[in-house]
Amino acid sequence: MRRLTTYLFSMMLLCAVVPMAGQDKAVKDTLNARVTLLTQLSQSGSYEQAQVEAEGLREFLKRHHLPITPKILTLISGIYKANSDDRSATRLLSDAELDARKDPNPETKAALFAVLVKECRNWELPDQALTCQQLLSAAQDSIAARQRRTETLGLQTKLDSIVTLRKKEVAEQSRYFHIERDKAMVWGGVVALAFIALLFAYYKNADQWRRLLEKKELEWDMMRTNLRREAEEHAIAQAVEAVEAAQTAVTAAPPDPYLLYHGPKPEQIALLIEPNRQVVLYMKSLLSDRFQIETAASPSEGLQMANDLLPDLVVCDAVLNGRTGIEIARQIKLSERTNHIPVVLLTDKFGNDGKLDALRAGADAWFTRPVIDDEFDASVQRLLDTRKVKHEQFNRFLQLYFTDNRIPLDDPFLQRSVQMIEQHLAEPDFMADDIARKLQLTKTHYAKKLKVLTGKEPVQLIREMRLEKAKVLLEKRAGTPQAISELVGFTNPGTFSLAFKEYFGENTLLLHMPPRQLP
Repeated sequence: MRRLTTYLFSMMLLCAVVPMAGQDKAVKDTLNARVTLLTQLSQSGSYEQAQVEAEGLREFLKRHHLPITPKILTLISGIYKANSDDRSATRLLSDAELDARKDPNPETKAALFAVLVKECRNWELPDQALTCQQLLSAAQDSIAARQRRTETLGLQTKLDSIVTLRKKEVAEQSRYFHIERDKAMVWGGVVALAFIALLFAYYKNADQWRRLLEKKELEWDMMRTNLRREAEEHAIAQAVEAVEAAQTAVTAAPPDPYLLYHGPKPEQIALLIEPNRQVVLYMKSLLSDRFQIETAASPSEGLQMANDLLPDLVVCDAVLNGRTGIEIARQIKLSERTNHIPVVLLTDKFGNDGKLDALRAGADAWFTRPVIDDEFDASVQRLLDTRKVKHEQFNRFLQLYFTDNRIPLDDPFLQRSVQMIEQHLAEPDFMADDIARKLQLTKTHYAKKLKVLTGKEPVQLIREMRLEKAKVLLEKRAGTPQAISELVGFTNPGTFSLAFKEYFGENTLLLHMPPRQLP
């Protein structure tokens, strides 16, 4: 029975609330429509019709017990002002003041009082304006008091949260051991002094052990010296016995020629400019069968050794303390003293990047680390074969140099050497020292560079150029063999004839004789 009564009461309440909600919405829509119409009439200047609508709006507000809003008050007051209706304006302001006094919300009350003060002054009602001003001040004080209460409550809430957090922090800290700052500093000083004392004791003990160890090492050295002396005496005794046994032997076995002969030392020199010892050892294993290996760990040392040794091959790392490896290779190629030396560049880059480094440095070949032994051997062999091809090209150039079919020579060093020799062919005392001096090189360096580029010694090159010149002159019948020998720097005609026959395989007289006439 009680449940049924409760259910019926709930249904009745719901049925009453739903129509009220719908009714409130209809009233609000009607109010908005009336205000919109009143605004449009005011803007169009239809103040008489607007006043009729304003009276209707006031009746609507009273009928539904709705307060006058600041917007409505300003709108209707402006209509009354346009129609000069003081009586209606006075009643409007009184009704608005009464609604503002009844409004429980301080904020809306203050807004309405502020508009009332303005409108009372417009209608020249100072007493009512003063009253509304006092009520406005009271409403603003109420708003300020409410804000202060809200701020106070907020601060109190924050304070309560801070107190709660502090209590939690104190509760958490109570779980751990605490010590005062002064006591902590005292204990820290005690611990530091104890550590220093232990450290001093450790060093003192270590010094004692060091002295004891030095004493033992001295004793062991003396023992090793004695044992070595005894071993040497024993070895000498055995050697004396062996010599005596050998002297008494009737025959002796022949020595093994393989043990006595270790093979000739390579003539060519390879310079490795590489700071990494492992890479140096690996490169030595690849080149030691064809070159004497010289190493340099720094760029300055490598450049100095290249200038002093004039090696037959330079293998340089592209990165030596930055990018100086490429710069060293470039300096080697730009120097007239060393530009003939093949340079192999080792780089960490692949493809076109590594090739670009090699081109920038002027290197003859480049390899990406780690170096593959087969490819490296093949590349070095190609460089050596290229040298042989250049030797053959120079021989061809030398054979045609004094003829009308002379071919050009690209190397400036060889051009200057050949020109100086040609200018002094008739001088018997002209030697390689004169060429080296004019080229600002030592005799050894000039001879080595010429040997690398042509495969010939300086004396051999001078001799062959004299003989080639002599052959051309003999073929042109420019004089007798004796006169031609003097023109090309031979002091003895007999020596000239022997040298000519040895070099060309022909006799000088056969070239000088005129061709036989046919009968």
